[in-house]
Amino acid sequence: MDTSDNFLPNYQWPQEREEIPEPVVRHDTSFSRFWLIPLVVALVAAWLVYTTLAARGPLIIITFNSAEGIEAGKTKVRHKAVDVGRVESVRLTHDFKQVELSVRLEAGIEHFLTSSAKFWVVQPRLSLQGVSGLGTLVSGSYIEMEPGTEDGELLGRFKGLESPPLVRSGAQGSKIRLAADKLGGLAAGSPVYYLGIPAGEVLGFDLNDNKDGVIVHAFIKSPYHDLVKANSRFWKISGIALSLDANGVKLTTSTFSSLFLGGVAFETPVALDKQETIKPGTLFPLFEDQGALTEATYRRKMPFVMYFDGSVRGLKPGAPVEFRGIRIGSVRDISMEFDRANTTFRVAVTGELEPERVTEIDEHSSVESSNELLETLVNRGMRGQLETANYLTGQLYVNLVMRPDTPIHVTGVQTGYKELPTVPSNLDEISASVTSLLKKLQTFPAEEIGRNLNETLIGMKKTVNAPVILDAAKAMRDALTALKSTMVRIDGKVDPLGHDLAQATQAATKALASTDQLMVNLNEFVDPDAPLNYRILELTRELTATSRSIRTFVEIMNRQPEAMVFGKEKKKEGQ
Repeated sequence: MDTSDNFLPNYQWPQEREEIPEPVVRHDTSFSRFWLIPLVVALVAAWLVYTTLAARGPLIIITFNSAEGIEAGKTKVRHKAVDVGRVESVRLTHDFKQVELSVRLEAGIEHFLTSSAKFWVVQPRLSLQGVSGLGTLVSGSYIEMEPGTEDGELLGRFKGLESPPLVRSGAQGSKIRLAADKLGGLAAGSPVYYLGIPAGEVLGFDLNDNKDGVIVHAFIKSPYHDLVKANSRFWKISGIALSLDANGVKLTTSTFSSLFLGGVAFETPVALDKQETIKPGTLFPLFEDQGALTEATYRRKMPFVMYFDGSVRGLKPGAPVEFRGIRIGSVRDISMEFDRANTTFRVAVTGELEPERVTEIDEHSSVESSNELLETLVNRGMRGQLETANYLTGQLYVNLVMRPDTPIHVTGVQTGYKELPTVPSNLDEISASVTSLLKKLQTFPAEEIGRNLNETLIGMKKTVNAPVILDAAKAMRDALTALKSTMVRIDGKVDPLGHDLAQATQAATKALASTDQLMVNLNEFVDPDAPLNYRILELTRELTATSRSIRTFVEIMNRQPEAMVFGKEKKKEGQ
């Protein structure tokens, strides 16, 4: 130790070292208030952790085919425009086929996370039903949640929907099923109409159990679901339907939306007995159109077969079978059969008669009575005949006509169907008549008749142009001319000329009689309808005019003989 005066000059060092006492340690068993501070901090931290964990809500997994528009930490989960959760992470599944979203929901929703809960991404969509999700162009895409029912099974993993559900939770109505042979133009969202009013829509479809038809799932909203009864009938509709059949061209139009989506219409006939409301999931038949629905109302069918030897071009399955203009059945199939024994072909037309279309007065219609009635009508002359229904399209139909004068021709082939006899169509009958007439014309001796007629005309021409006939006609003309001149000269002369005039009149009368006899002979010799020589016609006209003048002159002489002396009587003035 440095004790020089330069180090601590004012310090006085003790002359000798004092003894320091040893510390005494005592154990205090009382609680120190100092530990209250960390204890309170720990309790507060534990409370904060508990409350935070309790307020976080459940964590669920939702799988989608794509994560388009979804961002971890940003994409929200909403229900009725209220935030109920957020996407925490986005990752691919182990097979890289889908994406998994870890979604944290708010507390209190776990009771609704049942098997009926649904999730889908809301984003702008353009479909045949319209445009939706335009609000997400500003706010961004989000996941919409539809809570499930509280009585369902709680789940923590869900399959997200690729499109919004057509029927939201809480919608009042009833779900039904429709059985059809084929889907046709129907699609999810196709409307269901009642009296032209939108009453529901198609939810989806799938194959039936036998894989030979489809089952269409539909939803009928309130209050129209109360109109669906056990006797309700459903059929397909489309925006426009054009059909060409034996009845002609038929154009049917419907709503504009059904033009693209198709649709379903239904009706509930009025029933005398009270119809109960159907249960959800009730199955109804779905007809192709309203016409098929009408046909289905006639359930009793009587199959028959007809055989035609002529052409059936224009006859198609579905063509009507009519009796006196009333449809009583339809054609089902057309086939050709070959008879090897006779080396002939025949066309077999099978169809069905619908006895319910005919009302019997005695009101005891049955299968037996219908068969007996048909047999009676056949015995009385009922025959099947093909007739043209539309000359524009050439469509044919089967017409049942009464031909009691025709024999019953049946093949006797055992087919299990009632065979109805047939008669040729009107066109076939006309063709047969024309063919028969042509055959007769081919054997008609036209050349021989023409040759004889030509010879007759030549002989007639020679007779008419004979010199004797010509000289007689000329002499008659000269005589008449002289007579006319004489009458002019003697008109107004005195009585001595009366005797000569009387003789001339008698001679003229005899000449007129000869002329009339000559005309009769000529008329008997020449047919009035045959063409005559021009000269004969001209001579006939002149002789007729001369005869008329002479007859008039004779009548005047008989009524007024004094005219030969005094001349013709002049009319008094003023008359």
